[in-house]
Amino acid sequence: MIDILFNSPTIWIVLTIGAYLAIAKIQGQVKSATIKPFVNPLLLAIVVVIVILLVFNIPYETYNEGGQYVGLFVTPATVALAIKLEKNFSYLKAYYKAILTGIVTGVVVHTIMIVLFGFLFNFDMQMVGTLYPKSITTAIAVGVSESMGGLVPLTVSIVVITGVVGNVLGETIFKVFKITNPVAQGIALGNSAHAMGTSKAIEIGEVQGAMSGLAIVVTGIVVVALAPFVEPILNLMF
Repeated sequence: MIDILFNSPTIWIVLTIGAYLAIAKIQGQVKSATIKPFVNPLLLAIVVVIVILLVFNIPYETYNEGGQYVGLFVTPATVALAIKLEKNFSYLKAYYKAILTGIVTGVVVHTIMIVLFGFLFNFDMQMVGTLYPKSITTAIAVGVSESMGGLVPLTVSIVVITGVVGNVLGETIFKVFKITNPVAQGIALGNSAHAMGTSKAIEIGEVQGAMSGLAIVVTGIVVVALAPFVEPILNLMF
């Protein structure tokens, strides 16, 4: 009976969504501003699912029979961010120079940091190619990682970790560094933590969500555009 239950795709859909909603409800009850960011539905729902898979020795392939259907909503949800952008288009018109400069600068700084980490930890080109697309959305990151000879499964894992960290710590970082401009907050989250950062941006405010959605797209385009130029340089260095 238990085997039949665990082999049903429906149970994994219900478990994934149910874990997220349950933790979101718990987060709503937490009063401490220090603890609340860490009672994160996105982070803890992932932990809950992993623990259940390990405890009951369920292969990932079995979980993915149902879990994959949750992932199907990522693309339409990302596209739907265009609605928020259209409603807040005035911010894009007013700040487009700062927005584009900020996104391009973010990608360049990120690239420099990956190179520095490569030297510091003695990475080879394969590992550098694995890490380079960590701050862009998974669909684009997979293609960039493949083209640079990276380890795609590891790239996907690092992309998820990057997004979760941005989602959990983003708002706290804004408070620490007194970043209050909604456009800056949205661009920062989308530029560094892709879709997961955008989910946090939407929680913070509509303008933040719109700008973060824009940043996901532009960041992906900039990374893909720079990759053909970055790769030969990295090959010489590593």
